[in-house]
Amino acid sequence: MTSTYLSYLSVDRTFDRRVEALQKEGPIQRESQYFRENIGKISTAEEFVEDQRLYRYALQAFDLESQIFARGLVKKVLEEGIQDPKALANQLVDRKWNTLARAFAFAEVGDFNTNNSEFVEGVIERYERVQLEERLGEDNIAVRLAVYGDRKLPGSTSWFSILGDRALREVVFTALDLPNEVATQNPDRLNQLLQDRFDIEKFSDPEELDKFLQRFSIMYDIRNGSPGTVSNVLTLYGVDPTLDGGGGNGVVSIDPSTLGAATLF
Repeated sequence: MTSTYLSYLSVDRTFDRRVEALQKEGPIQRESQYFRENIGKISTAEEFVEDQRLYRYALQAFDLESQIFARGLVKKVLEEGIQDPKALANQLVDRKWNTLARAFAFAEVGDFNTNNSEFVEGVIERYERVQLEERLGEDNIAVRLAVYGDRKLPGSTSWFSILGDRALREVVFTALDLPNEVATQNPDRLNQLLQDRFDIEKFSDPEELDKFLQRFSIMYDIRNGSPGTVSNVLTLYGVDPTLDGGGGNGVVSIDPSTLGAATLF
């Protein structure tokens, strides 16, 4: 079986071509065209949730497909918007709700965005990327997680928001070799632990983000039974396991004598 790391590198190099191929598929074309032609007819949150195709399309685009049956919640989030600190979108731990409310902005600008071609094409681009990520997950869920992390981690400024996203939490915990049980810790203690382990601002640096996702890919394979010792796996991949290439400022290094062991510098 091809390693997660090598699969991720292949996807990273060919991502644009994969999206272009996806765009030519009939079902994807039809749904995107329906969204493009009909979202401009929507001026309120209520109208939006009543159109099943537009509603499902947008929730998929904003990584909220699992909430498809929470129609009342979606409507309330969109109607309240984000300006009031007490608005529901600002209270929910999962920041995807805030992103959805901010994007449509019914509470702030009415139907301005739904009639804005830049907004419409942006939603379509998000939808097509999510569709591709789902396809990747059919072959290797870790590759889907890595690509998702590549999309969502840049610009992250709060560990709390990352912890509120189950997929991002798995990427981070795996890359930093943290057991899932750590998630049960007091949120403030967990936040401090992550601050000590990694500088969140590095996610905005493409090179640092790439190193982090490479490490996630390698650690995922190690945790999930890649053949051979850790040293053999790393030799096969030809990747320095430290996040700084051995310069002394990285987060973790792997002790080849202990499978998956991580030691802070």
